[in-house]
Amino acid sequence: MFASMKHMNKLLQVLFGAGLFALFLTLPSCKKNLKAGDGSGGASTVPRAIAYNLVWADEFNGTSLNPNNWNIDVGNPGVNHEQEYYQASNVTETGGNLVITAQQQSVGGQPYTSGKIETSGKFSTTYGRIEARMALPMVTGTWPAFWMLGTNIGTAGWPQCGEIDIMEHVNTTGTILGTMHWYDGGNTQYGSSTTTTPGDFHIYAVEWTPQSINWYVDNTLYVTGNITNNINNTGAFQHPFFIILNLAIGGDLSGSTVNNGALPTSMLVDYVHVYNITSTGPPVGQTITLKGSNGLYVTGNNGQADSAMACDRATAQGWETFTVGDAGNGLITLKGTNGEYVTSNNGDSAMACNRSTAQGWEQFRWINNPDGTISLQGTNGMYVTSNNGVGWMTCDRTQAQGWEEFKVNQ
Repeated sequence: MFASMKHMNKLLQVLFGAGLFALFLTLPSCKKNLKAGDGSGGASTVPRAIAYNLVWADEFNGTSLNPNNWNIDVGNPGVNHEQEYYQASNVTETGGNLVITAQQQSVGGQPYTSGKIETSGKFSTTYGRIEARMALPMVTGTWPAFWMLGTNIGTAGWPQCGEIDIMEHVNTTGTILGTMHWYDGGNTQYGSSTTTTPGDFHIYAVEWTPQSINWYVDNTLYVTGNITNNINNTGAFQHPFFIILNLAIGGDLSGSTVNNGALPTSMLVDYVHVYNITSTGPPVGQTITLKGSNGLYVTGNNGQADSAMACDRATAQGWETFTVGDAGNGLITLKGTNGEYVTSNNGDSAMACNRSTAQGWEQFRWINNPDGTISLQGTNGMYVTSNNGVGWMTCDRTQAQGWEEFKVNQ
């Protein structure tokens, strides 16, 4: 969201005036989580091999914004050619939602007004799961965002402070963006996108650990950023960040054209939750891709009789996605889009995605490596290898090194 020093001037005013790339769940109330339209009830509804502890939340159940949780920004940020003037009257709380409304209204030399809130000086976190359940406007010229900045922005500046864009959406597309920004000789960024129905309620989240930042929509992982051991100067992501919600109008990302006839329009936020992640494990219940050390993706080849599994695809589509299942006893299964399970064939022959049931040879131990990659160990005690993409994949290696290491959703 800070694509070109976004909101720097206004954030510095807030900061100085106030004094900021793996379940057990304690919910603050029984409200929400089951509202029609998103098909997901939050972190508690998907089996996950991760333990969560709720540490901060706003359910937006009141009649006005909680000043103990949020600051309300005022003014235009003066960057990105945005056309909105942020003001408090565009931020309301009603019907169990935070409502940030954009409208055609001339204030402060800008043709539109909108709202922006943030937690600088009131709440920050280093690591954890940060999620919000939101419904977004589907209007040309809108740019809603759910994002975070390092609390040291007032001294370090941007992008040195780091930025985590949990969710950005523009105009009327179905595309959701997830991005991290940091300083490595200049503004450096990494991220990806996924598609959904943004006008409906969905859960947007990151899971942030000392090793990685993982982006989710409705608990489906779609991109992972590696931040292990300050790789590529990503040390900014080992420090506290605060939370921001805003609805920009116009700007470099959404363009200068605004559909005035569709205004006013609003973004709705059902809740914001922050959890500590107290343990990690395989992403049970999630659909993933696996990329080998050769930079290519693992494919199940649809389980075809004349094709075993290989690590030789330049892009990831259906045959290159697998759903992680819980096999018990710390083991997982991988199911292809053909509905069949990946089998190690006990290391006696090439691996395939063609088993209708998951028994011993279809079960694997998921191993998290220190560099953010993972390895898979079969029940024969051997490791899955990509064979560098020059041969079929096998489960017959005694050690996990380069060809036996895979990146998840990258």
